[in-house]
Amino acid sequence: MGGIWSKLKKMNSGEDEQEYEFPNSLEGFGYRFNKEGQLRKIDTDELFEFNVQEGNYSYNQKHYNALGDILTNYIYNLMETEQNMKREYLPIDAGDDEPRSFVFVSDNIRTNTDKLMILVHGSGAVRAGQWARRLIINEGLDIGTQLPYIRRAHEHGYSVIVANANINNDEKSSSKKKKPIPIRGNSSPEEHMKTLWTDIVRNRPAKHIAIVAHSYGGVSLLELVKDHIKELKERVFAIALTDSVHSMRRQEASEDVIKFYKERACNWASAYDPLDAVLITSEDEPLTVSAGTDQHDMTSPCSMNSIFKFFMERYERTLHPSEHKSGKEDKSIISKRLSSERLMVRGQGEGKDSEDESDTKSDDEEAGPTKEDNNERSSQIRVVHDVELEERPQPQGRADGENSNSPKSEL
Repeated sequence: MGGIWSKLKKMNSGEDEQEYEFPNSLEGFGYRFNKEGQLRKIDTDELFEFNVQEGNYSYNQKHYNALGDILTNYIYNLMETEQNMKREYLPIDAGDDEPRSFVFVSDNIRTNTDKLMILVHGSGAVRAGQWARRLIINEGLDIGTQLPYIRRAHEHGYSVIVANANINNDEKSSSKKKKPIPIRGNSSPEEHMKTLWTDIVRNRPAKHIAIVAHSYGGVSLLELVKDHIKELKERVFAIALTDSVHSMRRQEASEDVIKFYKERACNWASAYDPLDAVLITSEDEPLTVSAGTDQHDMTSPCSMNSIFKFFMERYERTLHPSEHKSGKEDKSIISKRLSSERLMVRGQGEGKDSEDESDTKSDDEEAGPTKEDNNERSSQIRVVHDVELEERPQPQGRADGENSNSPKSEL
């Protein structure tokens, strides 16, 4: 009996898992991105297929994870070659042998005195430049990556900083046999955002900053705002959240922070309602509108046009406040605050009940909230996620992701 128990413990801890060797290039995996930015098999032009070895879940999962690592570097390269972005390392005063993280910045980050946009992904396996690997694999680069935001931001005169909040430990020490070595000032997404601000943003000349934060990125951003509210009030003119899982109450935001969010932030949440429809929310939260999709990971691509319109409106109001006095007809997203000030409990829109929505939670991300957590924050946000869970891939020929052989959580 003891032998069986020991075997089970090894299996659960991962000590007994078989190691595999995988290719070190996208072509080695037999895939490429076509002209439309969609991932296809090189020889057959078919979609991604999770079940490489039938019945061997361990191999299939590791194959998917290894492909995900290749995609990470592929997207890094696209940001550097297509958008001419550069890496800046954190912390900036790291020693030669000290582990570091990095972010991507526009090449004019030190000379653009006008506008800066910061992009923040959620938690889990995603890295800089990504919204969700599931979307990259199944829908393409224009849906799953932050590249469309970067391109449009550059077209609109912004410099861009792309956060990389999930590299928290020295990757050379991340094997199961070694104790992880935390990266100073970047040991968590929350720490990363604060270090990004103090080491980079604070010393850059842009006067007008806009921020886009998805899912758990909204939690990390709120912690930054709490610690540096005075600085952000002076420079941040707009915040766009996409299905953010922050909580003003649980994160103990001050009245000053709550007021700041109400004046300058909008949350595009997953809902069954049409795009930009106002959703009922608790009185301490910013304006919340529908992202035009009920899928958590799709909220960023689906709301992009509305977000850039919101930024344009906020920017004009910041530059010319006297031209936007009350009394004029205003059909902007900002004006929707007037119709939602007295709403106390966020609605769900038309469709299935919130209790049924828990099955939309992905399996490729960190564990979600407990039942008690969800009850506590039910007045603030739909019960689905408490962190950005890197979405599961869809098997070949499927568009809904419903397959019992999809990969497990990347905890």
